Amino acid sequence: MSVKIPKMTKKQRIILSGILVALSFILDKTIGLKPVTIVVMLTSTIIAGTPIFLKAIGALKYRIVGIDALVTIAVTGAIIIGEYWEAAAVTFLFMFGDYLESRTIEKTRSSIKALLDMAPDIARVRRDGVELEISPEEVVQGDLVIVKPGEKIAVDGTITEGTAYVNQAAITGESIPIGREPGETVFSGTIIESGYLIIQADRVGEDTTFARILHMVEEAQDKKAKTQKMLEQFSRYYTPSIIVLSALLYIITRDLVLALTLLVIACPGALVISAPVSIVAGIGNGAKHGVLVKSGEIMEKLGTLKVIAFDKTGTLTVGKPAVRRIKTYGIAEDALLKLAAIGESYSEHPLAKAIISEATSRLGEINTVPEGAGIVAGQGITFQVDGKAYLIGNRKLFEANGIKISSSEYEAYLHSEEEQGQTAVIVGDIEKVLGIISIADTV
Repeated sequence: MSVKIPKMTKKQRIILSGILVALSFILDKTIGLKPVTIVVMLTSTIIAGTPIFLKAIGALKYRIVGIDALVTIAVTGAIIIGEYWEAAAVTFLFMFGDYLESRTIEKTRSSIKALLDMAPDIARVRRDGVELEISPEEVVQGDLVIVKPGEKIAVDGTITEGTAYVNQAAITGESIPIGREPGETVFSGTIIESGYLIIQADRVGEDTTFARILHMVEEAQDKKAKTQKMLEQFSRYYTPSIIVLSALLYIITRDLVLALTLLVIACPGALVISAPVSIVAGIGNGAKHGVLVKSGEIMEKLGTLKVIAFDKTGTLTVGKPAVRRIKTYGIAEDALLKLAAIGESYSEHPLAKAIISEATSRLGEINTVPEGAGIVAGQGITFQVDGKAYLIGNRKLFEANGIKISSSEYEAYLHSEEEQGQTAVIVGDIEKVLGIISIADTV
């Protein structure tokens, strides 16, 4: 009965050879180069060096003399001349560098996976009057796609029915959900915060904006930067040159130790892996934080930039709107805030959440429930408190109810607030404006 020995992982090799290297260093400094010290050094060399040796042999089959071959020759030479510590140290450090590179690439792939996880899982389509749940890849151009609150939109398309607030942060970087209504376009990968939509599919599958972004990020990792190309070209000629130079040095000096020493110190492993590790790590880390870099070449050029133009919302700001100022007309500030919070209590709009949050922090929990609340799409809400009607919204809502805004004293204040990047929410009754609540994101 044969016993199958489990294959040692790269991490296990690193840990074991690292322990042995440390132990051999301690032994060398305490008892000297005794047989036990040499055995520990050679064991560490074999554990760390085996993958390097196998890679070198595999490359030579294709007539490639790479860094692995140089390290293998140098380590073999170090053992021949009795430099066991150098052999152990070189193999451990080279393999440790290779391990760090693989770990970096693994983390980058996980960042890409996080982006992939944002892709829609299902699409609900209406075909021949029947609703079907299918894979987003099965949606065809012209299909009517139904999206409910909290679901991801699976296609790029045009809204044919319904209204909703859509979180487009994954595509546009805009952290505040945007109101969408019939005739407007939406993107795959975005999420409906509230409302519902029926969308006619214009772009599907790999043609959607979200799919193209994913493809761009994956493609960027395969594009090599100028420095990376230069280093790879350098290593292609450097390795055989060092081997030839070492051979010539031995022929001229007849000093084997000197020739092998040149091989050992000339291993440029760190130099060759530094560029790809840095670039792949940068692209992956950027993707993880929502920053998409087109290629390694672009990543390299970032170091030469002198001026960067940023999108503001969600990039330089927190992405969570909050009440900044309250302007009142014949009513106490807290009374206006409480009234607005009551009216917005059933709303899922992010501006409504900002008003309710501010009212709760100032006044505590508000339990009053509005009566006859109604949403006016694209304008605001109407409601009643104690039998009296109130309005909360924009200019259109108040103009539609006979309250002039554009030619009044309120317009100058609204304009000044909007000039400062604030969103001004007007609060009033059916006769006049009671106040204006300014809301903005935090820088």
